[in-house]
Amino acid sequence: MKKYFFAAVAILLAFDVAVPIHANADCFSQRMAMDTLRKDDIDPVCKMKVKAGITRTHVHYKTVYGFCSEGCKKSFVKQPEKYLKK
Repeated sequence: MKKYFFAAVAILLAFDVAVPIHANADCFSQRMAMDTLRKDDIDPVCKMKVKAGITRTHVHYKTVYGFCSEGCKKSFVKQPEKYLKK
């Protein structure tokens, strides 16, 4: 009887560990998809062209913005409204 009990506990523990890992992997892939610029766009800070596929992005109110440099990205993150009003 103890064998079955420990086997059942082992299966439940293995399942409990496997589910969050899979869920996190799915969440990670969705996050990567959101953090990649899907089409060519304009950097909202310096107005330079940015190409599709870059990962130097920031999501603001469910919109993905792409940036030409980390400096532009940092400026935008500090004050997004300043650059979106233009």
